[in-house]
Amino acid sequence: MQPRKKYASPEGSPSAQREVTSQALLGQEGQLVIHHDQRRYILRRTKSGKLILTA
Repeated sequence: MQPRKKYASPEGSPSAQREVTSQALLGQEGQLVIHHDQRRYILRRTKSGKLILTA
């Protein structure tokens, strides 16, 4: 496993990268609805355990 890179914020100072588990996002239902730029997206876990984002 490679070390995580620190990303610089626009001001040049390092920013903390947020991390959450897919279980925390998707819950027992295995999906999450995301609203972005007046569009609705669904992030879901497939039967094979992968993630897919659809509009």
